[in-house]
Amino acid sequence: MHTSKLVVIATCAVLTIAACSGSNNSSATTTAVQPTTTAAGHLNDGTLVIGAVLPTVGTASEIGVSMADALQLGVSEINQSGGVNGRQIRLITREEGDNSATAVLAVQSLLQFGVDAIIGPTSVPNLLATLGTAVEAGVLTCAPTASALALDNFPDDGLLLRTVPSDSLQAQAMAQLVESSGSSAVAVVYLDDNYGRPFAEATRAAITQRGTAVSGFVGFTPGEASVSAAVAAVIQARPQVVAVVADAITGPSIINAIDAASDGTITFVVNDAARRPDASAQPFSSALGPRITGVSPIAYATSAAFTTGLKSIDPEATGLFAHNAYDCLNIIALAAASAGSLRPSAIAAEIPGLTTGGTRCSSFPTCQVSLAERRNINYDGPGGNLAIDASGEMTSATFDKFTFDKNSRDVSIGLLRLGDG
Repeated sequence: MHTSKLVVIATCAVLTIAACSGSNNSSATTTAVQPTTTAAGHLNDGTLVIGAVLPTVGTASEIGVSMADALQLGVSEINQSGGVNGRQIRLITREEGDNSATAVLAVQSLLQFGVDAIIGPTSVPNLLATLGTAVEAGVLTCAPTASALALDNFPDDGLLLRTVPSDSLQAQAMAQLVESSGSSAVAVVYLDDNYGRPFAEATRAAITQRGTAVSGFVGFTPGEASVSAAVAAVIQARPQVVAVVADAITGPSIINAIDAASDGTITFVVNDAARRPDASAQPFSSALGPRITGVSPIAYATSAAFTTGLKSIDPEATGLFAHNAYDCLNIIALAAASAGSLRPSAIAAEIPGLTTGGTRCSSFPTCQVSLAERRNINYDGPGGNLAIDASGEMTSATFDKFTFDKNSRDVSIGLLRLGDG
């Protein structure tokens, strides 16, 4: 998910999750805590304290409020099940804000309090701006929506995990769509910037690994001259399928331009950013829309029980990416319980063994039953299969396949699963 364009107003800095979400529900396990000035705010008394940095107001508020609802649900479930290592866990929330400076202040506030782990920030720029500080402090970070390849090799000392598939995994999903088309003539077209270029390179590698040759690898930048040159290069390559890696503005633009210059038979495979074209983008024609397919991370949980739980917290909860934050919380809590330790490095080391190869479970209470019986568990959250390796990256994930109808509206057409988690 290309979340770099999230814009959030910086308010609600020290409110509880319930207050930030606008819900009338409250929970004794979600405590409002004012920022402290020393790292002694959280005594090492065996209580797991988790911080969250979320956008709960502004244009990205639906994501932030949805995740806040999920965290409140998760904390309640954990504490009603006896907590972690015999103690009730605590959750402290800070506002992510509309820029990296606000996110940095939020993370610094949580570190001053002495949290054991942080969930968020949600946007890639904000996470990149704060992750080094958290790593230096020796605190574990779980990223629920930051999918950028720039995080794949970040020097995180093993203190970063993600519950959203990296764009490198999405590239494999796109390659699977290309392979399923049966085409032997494929071109890759990409927005030539720090986001699009590495994503496109990963897509080309994944397509090639599946045995399909890439006849054209064409970058472009916004602007008529660059788009025209890219279109000419694609037409010259004579592809049957074009894989497009771009954003919500340039993606629709290049697709429409290529289609207008072709014979109208080319099919397109696109990344998740194209699913919600920018309002300024030209809609896809009734003939073009059905020839576009793409993949995107699961935005809404497939679990009815989870959705019901969210509604019990906030009747107006949308659930948008709520399961990603819920997964972060549960994985951290289960790992702390399994390790019998609150050391962030010990928690991180425990996570791979809890997400593969055991009895499947999808919440802290159900997983805790198996752990208490000394059985291995395989945590698969409400969003589907989830497997995390020793580097904190997802190796198994479920993507939503989509296309566009004759009215240029995106339509889900099934699920695509990668890995055996």
